[in-house]
Amino acid sequence: MDINAQALINKMTSNYAQAIALKDQQLAMAQVQIDQLNAKLAEKEAPEDGENA
Repeated sequence: MDINAQALINKMTSNYAQAIALKDQQLAMAQVQIDQLNAKLAEKEAPEDGENA
């Protein structure tokens, strides 16, 4: 394989890895938001003091 083809493959692999890392970061941020919303919902649905569970 000539050098240019290998360089192109390396560049594409690097770009692909960066795109995956970005998506992983976005998924992690979305999961944090989901966890925060779930915590708020749990607070809202929790019985008030004095109420039966």
